[in-house]
Amino acid sequence: MDEILRKIRAGVLETFPDAEGIEITLDTKLGDIPEWDSIAAVNLQTYLQETFPVRIPLDLMSDETTIGELTTFIGKRTAK
Repeated sequence: MDEILRKIRAGVLETFPDAEGIEITLDTKLGDIPEWDSIAAVNLQTYLQETFPVRIPLDLMSDETTIGELTTFIGKRTAK
């Protein structure tokens, strides 16, 4: 899970350069990320789908979704 979280953090910082000023934890909501909007959601969704062998539903990319929820979702689908 730590590796998944690290890659999600990297994706957030790559997609949202202004997010460098916030602490990205498991409890961080996507809506707390500066410049978060529907286009940002699609950009992060694309990054995650290119990084992990999973399909991320767009409804998971909501303002209220936490980084922890994304980490768990990806972890369950990539577990071997």
